[in-house]
Amino acid sequence: PMESIPLGSCRLGRFGAWALAAAFLAGSSCALLPPTGAVALPAPQKRPEGPGERVLRNSDGQVVQTVQYWVDARGHETRNGVEETFWPDGSLKAHREFAHGTPMGHWVTYWPDGQVRSDHRLDPEQATPMVFFYSTGAKSAEGKAVAGRREGEWTYWHPSGQVSEQGSYERGQRQGLWSFHDENGAITQVRFDGGARVPL
Repeated sequence: PMESIPLGSCRLGRFGAWALAAAFLAGSSCALLPPTGAVALPAPQKRPEGPGERVLRNSDGQVVQTVQYWVDARGHETRNGVEETFWPDGSLKAHREFAHGTPMGHWVTYWPDGQVRSDHRLDPEQATPMVFFYSTGAKSAEGKAVAGRREGEWTYWHPSGQVSEQGSYERGQRQGLWSFHDENGAITQVRFDGGARVPL
């Protein structure tokens, strides 16, 4: 089934929806009881097991996010398939893929003009390439990541194209000797341990 949910409405709080930052927006029920006493509310119906898609819109009716999900036998919902968010002009801002709640597959983000901002083929078990770009299209960073966490050798560039940083990550933390280059060519070396700077 497909649900179309206006952002900021009671329906968003009542049914719950994926947040624009790839998380849930959890809201309370919009049902209100009359001040003179309680009324009998219908029992909640069990959601059928299977796939679904939710479309979130802003107050102008414009689509800002679409989310594919799976409802399990207990009625619990997890992201499964494609999640996309959109810029105000309707162009694609981000494309992400999930497998029963696990981030994996193609993750890509875009600048407002449509140029790629980041690109990663996410794998939860092995290191895969990850790359970032400036809005000009010049490469800003490149390396590998495991389950979205940076791992191994990484290189960063100034907007001019000159190298700005080089070093290694372990479990998403800077590790070992890093070289920092300013745009005049001067190099500073810094040692890290578990992401913290330590003496050379």
